[in-house]
Amino acid sequence: MNVFASNISELERQKQGVTEERSSVEKGIETKRSELNKIESDTASVKATLERVSKEIDETNAKLKEQVEKVNTEQKQVQKLKQEIATLKEEIKQRQKVLEKRARAIQTSGSGKSYLTILMQAEDFSDFIDRANLVQVIVKSDQEIMEKQKSDQKLLKDKQDTSEKKLAELNKMKDQIMLTKNNLESQKAEQNDLISMLAAKKNKTAQETALLEAQKSKLSSQEQSLLSNISAAYAEEQRKKEEAAKRAMEEQRRQSAAQSAASARSAAPSSSKSAPVTSSPVAQAPSTGGGSSSSASGMFIKPAQGILTSGFSDRTNPVTGQHESHKGQDIAAGGTVQVVAAASGRVVFAGYGAPGSGYGGYGYVVEIDHGNGYQTLYGHMRAGSLNVVAGQNVMQGQAIGIMGSTGQSTGQHLHFEIHKNGVPINPAPYL
Repeated sequence: MNVFASNISELERQKQGVTEERSSVEKGIETKRSELNKIESDTASVKATLERVSKEIDETNAKLKEQVEKVNTEQKQVQKLKQEIATLKEEIKQRQKVLEKRARAIQTSGSGKSYLTILMQAEDFSDFIDRANLVQVIVKSDQEIMEKQKSDQKLLKDKQDTSEKKLAELNKMKDQIMLTKNNLESQKAEQNDLISMLAAKKNKTAQETALLEAQKSKLSSQEQSLLSNISAAYAEEQRKKEEAAKRAMEEQRRQSAAQSAASARSAAPSSSKSAPVTSSPVAQAPSTGGGSSSSASGMFIKPAQGILTSGFSDRTNPVTGQHESHKGQDIAAGGTVQVVAAASGRVVFAGYGAPGSGYGGYGYVVEIDHGNGYQTLYGHMRAGSLNVVAGQNVMQGQAIGIMGSTGQSTGQHLHFEIHKNGVPINPAPYL
């Protein structure tokens, strides 16, 4: 029996190791899934940025094309203006020669004397009038030449200034658009590189997740195999206990019968007044460890080591702050504390108590049906520590998980309940 118990202990140790490794793998899978979600989110954000940048690039290209057309148009105007300026400069140059010649003539002879000589050389009054008109035309012509010269010089300067200024502005705007386009193209390249990097990261993370999933599947198979082996081992141990108990009862009956026969033989020679023995005592079968005596006391064993911090009573919930009925016992301890089945039975539920499941708030929880209307519940166990599955038969004292603080809990402890026909009862008299 000691060797058999050692084998069960080794199986449970192996199973605990596989469970812990599977829990670690599951955490790794959750981490990878979170990474994948983050990559998806980042990729969507980058794609949105890339789409925006691409749209801006298209708009910028359209603006740049329009601006280049304006610059080209203005450059054509500049070329045309250069020709006009060249012609104007030539006219100004020729006119300047005439003015200089007139100025030298006036300086040499004096304008007044020249004009007077012209008038005095008239042969008659009619000739005088003609000469006077001629002088007037010459003077007016000189004035017009001067005015035209000044006007053309100003026009030349205005045209040059306006054209150069406008062309400079257009070129400046074109340069700014080119700069914007270059920046946008750089952003586009950056976003494309980022998308490639995220795609590679996503592919790598997906491969790592697939490997972890395969590892989890393998560990789950190992875990189920070990659970089956452990259940079979416990069943075999129970069978051997029952056989031993049966042999013990047979031996006790045999001894009792022998004692009765011996007593009858020793009483035969004695006086007939002695009262005959009418019956022999009946031996009672010893307990098999599961506990099913007629009294409540001793039916269940304490499911975990630790101190009782809260009993079956009304109290203020430490999490919600509301006054309510506490339907079981809280057993608290530090470190890694095994939780065991308080009695033999069949697992009804083993998992996380999600809202609406009937186990909400209990965190990782196990419920066991022991028959005769009795059930036990074990709440707030450590994530990934459950050693049993629904439908599995367990023996009294068999490890089912590790004490934790999941669900509505303020610290590490085990919440333990006993139900009779579905109604929570005080566990104290039954332990």
